Order: sequence, then C-alpha cells, then structure tokens
Amino acid sequence: MSKSGGSTPASGHSARRGRTGGLYFGWVIVGVSFITMGFHMSATFSFSLFQVPLIEEFGWSRGALGGAFALSMSLYAICSPAAGSILERKGPRALLPWGSVSIGTGLMLGFFISSLWHAYIFIGVMIGVGLALSGFVTLNALMPRWFFRNRGLAAGIAISGIGIGSFILMPTIERLIAVFGWRYAYLIFGASILLIILPLKLLLIRNAPADVGQNIDGVSDEEAAGFPKPPASNPQKVGEVFRSANRERNFWALMIIAFVIGLNNNSIWSQLQIFFVDANFSTAFGAFVFGLTGAIRILGSIVLGWASDRIARKMAQAIALFLSGLGVLVLLSVPHFSNGVVLAFMFAAIYGFGVGGMSACYAAMCADAYAGRSFAVIMGLLEIAFGLGGFVGPPMAGFMFDYTGSYVLPFCIVIIFQAVALLVCQFVYSTEK
Repeated sequence: MSKSGGSTPASGHSARRGRTGGLYFGWVIVGVSFITMGFHMSATFSFSLFQVPLIEEFGWSRGALGGAFALSMSLYAICSPAAGSILERKGPRALLPWGSVSIGTGLMLGFFISSLWHAYIFIGVMIGVGLALSGFVTLNALMPRWFFRNRGLAAGIAISGIGIGSFILMPTIERLIAVFGWRYAYLIFGASILLIILPLKLLLIRNAPADVGQNIDGVSDEEAAGFPKPPASNPQKVGEVFRSANRERNFWALMIIAFVIGLNNNSIWSQLQIFFVDANFSTAFGAFVFGLTGAIRILGSIVLGWASDRIARKMAQAIALFLSGLGVLVLLSVPHFSNGVVLAFMFAAIYGFGVGGMSACYAAMCADAYAGRSFAVIMGLLEIAFGLGGFVGPPMAGFMFDYTGSYVLPFCIVIIFQAVALLVCQFVYSTEK
C-alpha cells in the first residue's frame, strides 16, 4: 500500500483516527521540530557568545570573524533549494538526521580552532550546510503536510523552539564558557546535538499523516473530505520550480520579507552579546538578556502565529515587523541612559515578541501561497534571500563598528529595512489565489 502524503484515505482503513482516537501524530512532528529548532538555531546564534572569547584570545577583528557567520548563512542559502528538492523526492527521514550530524560534528571540531580559517570551516561551512539540511526550510516544509486548520499555530510552536533554545541554551553556553572555557563549551554543545537531537529524528520523524494511519489535522475521513485536496506529488527540479514561481508577485514579496528577517535576525543576534559587553554589562547579563529575548520570542511565535489563523496574515506580520523594528531602536538607546537595565529588558520584551511573530507569520504566508506546489523547494528558494540577509548583516555590523566605533549606523539600516518589509507586506503580498 502506498504511503504517500495527503488527505486521501488509504484503502484498507475503515476510518483513520481523528481527534477522538488519541494523540494526533502531527503534534509529535511539531515537538521534534520545536526541539530541533532550539538546538540547531542556538548553534548559529551562539556565535555571539563565542565571538567574545575568540576575539580576546586571537585578536581577530569583528568584521573578519563575522565573515565566518556570513559564510554559514550564505551556504545555508545556497544549499536550501537543493535540500528542499531532496526532501520532496526522498522524504524527511533521509535528510533531516544528516543536518544534526553536520552541526554537531562542526561544533565539536570547534574545540580545535586555532586559526581563522578553522572558524570558517567548522562553524561557517558545517553549520551552514547542516542548517540547510535540517532547519527552517525543511522543518517548516513538513507543517502543511500535517496541518490545514492550525497551520499558523503549528508553525508558531515549531519556530518558537528558537526562543526556548535561546532562553535555556544561551545562558547555559555562557556558563560553560565561563567555567570550562570556550573549547570545552563547543565540545559539550556539539555532543548534545549528536546524543539528543539525532536519535529523536531517527525514531520519530515521519513524512505525512498517511504514514501513521491518520488524516491531516487528525480529523475523521468525513471531515478530511471537505478539505482542499493537495496537488498530486510531482517533484520538479529546482530550476523548473523557480521559472514557475518567479512570475508571481507573492514570490518576490516573500523574498523581500525573507531578506529583511535574515538581515534583522543575524545582524542583531550575532552582535548582541558583544553589544552589551561594550555597554559595560557582564557577559552573564548579556546572556541573560539573550535568553529572556528568546523566551519572549516563544510567546510572539505562538501568539502571532495563532492570531494569523484568525486575522489577516498580513496584519499579524505587520504588527511583528513594527515591534521588531521598535525593539532595535530601544536597543540602541541602552548605552545612552542611566536606566540601561530597564531598557535592556524592554528590548527583550518588544524585540523578542516581534521577531518571534515575524518568522511564524512568514512561514504561514509561504504555506498559504505555495503549499503543495513543490513547497519545500520554494521555501528553499526563498531562503536564499534570508541567507543573503545573514550574509550581509553580521559583517556589515562588524565592519561598521570597526570604523565608526558604534552600532548606530548598521542597526538603523536594519530599522529602515523593517519599514520596507512592512510596506511590501501590506501593499505587494496578496492573499488572493
């Protein structure tokens, strides 16, 4: 019997299990995605924590070391369309575990960093490729296969794993660096991914509800019959998908939004720890604010993801973009006022809520526009823009600081792009099919 995804009942089943038949396995997929996002994205954003001791020990400039982060984002972008294509053809079980292998191994090899090129290979190359194989694109491409009614909520919960990773892992990594040194912190973090995340994927990841005898959203056969039928599976080459999608206004609107999210997230997160150190706060305080921002990011992802299922996605995204830009403005004011601690907490609350909502709403907007149409490949193509933002942002922030002694200029550029994305969201992206 075929195990292809979709909502069509499989022959031989009198009725698939719905909400009254026990746990819907889609929420298990969300849970695994949640934990994976927490560890994998923390591997990326922990660059902000490791940057401080690496610069102190080796004397590298912020711009030069930021190039390793930029390489990671560029490889993530370049590899994401191909990873999406593999997901469409081979399924998640053949792809996602290798992302954890690459990221975990790269982090463990960080123990041996002694030259700048080591950081570029171990952190830039291995984490970038690993994120393409098992990150935002491939994990979110699974959500439309498992959810229709609760698509925004499912995406919001999965993406909020980034927040819980920041809330728990960032302060933990800072303590590991402080107690054992940055080399052993890399070693322990990498081993945790190989020993925790990799087995979870191997045991629990499935492709679609039909694989476990269920319907999309866990509904009965009768309810599933009323859902829109997904297009027949017909994996296409990346070039064919691009030629089809690039004629559509929504594709370019989502490209711009993805670029801005990449520019924002990677510029701010990569510099956040050293920003607070420059402002005469301790590394422990910086890591605490980092973690608090991540915790509030969880709330933003879930609340605005849920809200986007009930109000226009464009409206929920506009709120998220505005709050995220406002949060960056608050961050810039921290060193200039005596009540910097209060402003730091305000930044965590406003920025965390906004940036969490941005990613959740963006994922739902992509699914609304392209679910079922080589969705994983399209997500991969769109992530080229996210990766471009990540490629440009950290070195831009680092080099501008090196030359001006301040983050005012690069962070203001981030705010301007937030405003551009808000306008694109409202006046270019269309909800009409």
